[in-house]
Amino acid sequence: MQTKVPPTALTAQQVAVLDRAGFGMTNAAIGAAMNLGVDTVKGYLRQVYDRLETTNRVHAFVRAWQSGLLPHSAPVGAAPVLSDEQKLILRIWGQGGNRRDVARALEVRECAAELYEDAVLDALGASKRVVAVRQALEHQLIDPTGDTLADLTTARAADWGQSGTGQYRTRQGTGASAPEGEAQAGPERLDPLERAVAMLRSALGLAVHLGALAGLPEVPSLAEVLAGAPPRGAAPAVVRLVHQALALGLPCALVLPSTAVDPDRAVVAVGLGAAWSCAVRQGAYGGAASYLEAAHLLGTPMDELLIVCTADQAPVAGDGGFQRILTTTSIVPGTGPRRAPRPKLNALERQIAELAAQGLSVTEIGHRVHAGDYLVQSRLADLRRRAAAVDDAHLVVRLITAEAISTERLRTELPAHLPELDQAGRAVAALMCTGTLSEAGANGVGLSLRTARAVEGRVVRALSRRGSRTHAAAVAVMTGIVTLAPASPTHYLEPTCPVA
Repeated sequence: MQTKVPPTALTAQQVAVLDRAGFGMTNAAIGAAMNLGVDTVKGYLRQVYDRLETTNRVHAFVRAWQSGLLPHSAPVGAAPVLSDEQKLILRIWGQGGNRRDVARALEVRECAAELYEDAVLDALGASKRVVAVRQALEHQLIDPTGDTLADLTTARAADWGQSGTGQYRTRQGTGASAPEGEAQAGPERLDPLERAVAMLRSALGLAVHLGALAGLPEVPSLAEVLAGAPPRGAAPAVVRLVHQALALGLPCALVLPSTAVDPDRAVVAVGLGAAWSCAVRQGAYGGAASYLEAAHLLGTPMDELLIVCTADQAPVAGDGGFQRILTTTSIVPGTGPRRAPRPKLNALERQIAELAAQGLSVTEIGHRVHAGDYLVQSRLADLRRRAAAVDDAHLVVRLITAEAISTERLRTELPAHLPELDQAGRAVAALMCTGTLSEAGANGVGLSLRTARAVEGRVVRALSRRGSRTHAAAVAVMTGIVTLAPASPTHYLEPTCPVA
């Protein structure tokens, strides 16, 4: 239960400081606006935290807003459309939660949680959490009454809101899955397994990540499965989906994480030893190459392969250009691959990215934009973070496929005659463009990492007259040597961003 704060808990000066903090102003900016020193502003904020029993300015702002201690400013513009999980993130922030709390609530890794948080900020056009939360309160997108951080971080996806997004969840409190084929009441409560089977019937193959088989309450944890623990309880939805694939005569591939030291034992542990047409192991760095290899071994076109995986694996599979991805926490039929929203670039960032795509070095880019090397490097690093890109080659490919940068200059410099790349060259070019040129990626296309690096040098020399790896990747995509699915600017398949 939250402590009810009396209306007189804060002084006028403290309210003024907190209100300005809610607009995203720094301590120095608040001090300049109120003719106070920075240390004095910090002192006022510490007093606010103590009186409101909060830990940071976001939590303090929400508590003061709820208690009527702050003036309720009117919203500006139309209310943005947010998904349920984005509202959940805002509520977690409002209760003083951090990225670890968001990751726990969404059941993803912290690196994936960062992408979800960035998507919330982008949706609200905010650069700081407190500003995003303030806008959500102004537009009445969230109501933090009765929220506690403990409840929010343990809430199931089915409790996030009233959207029609199906969830891969069992009935709360029963310890058993809903009977197969039984639909829940109401249009928003359709049986997610039925929706998944509908997608399965239109596919030509199924690939399942082992983590998806261990990510539901009815089966052991992934560590227990890898150790050979037997399944317990009713068969989870993912297992029943595999059985349905067998009934339809579809080939199935099992994608194993690098920690699966005994694949045969792991498969037997979940009772699906006879289901798999093939098994593909991810290397130490994972990557989309394992899913590409699974499609190749099954003889299934990429756009006809259905992938079932955990939330943190969805963007990995999406990097490979797959069109059908289900996760254990969310099913969004009929959307494209899991891609993050298009990054919003300002004029300088767009110019730097376009010059990088043309193969210019950091120093050359700096001369063109009249900036130092450090600024160019920091802007590229920030773009890589926002686009969830591994390196500059991966970054420009994502920006090109998302149509976030102009390619007019690139097109004028394309070679009149495309070089002939052998199978290994094309495979390595694809790995370069998807950011998966690692040991796992190389092994996935039948090469050692050492050989793949040698082939990469040959590909770069063939495609880029400047000898630039980034330029070579851009040319490969622009000329169709590597074909990737267009990046979706709006949808994250689980839950309903990263940047793609």
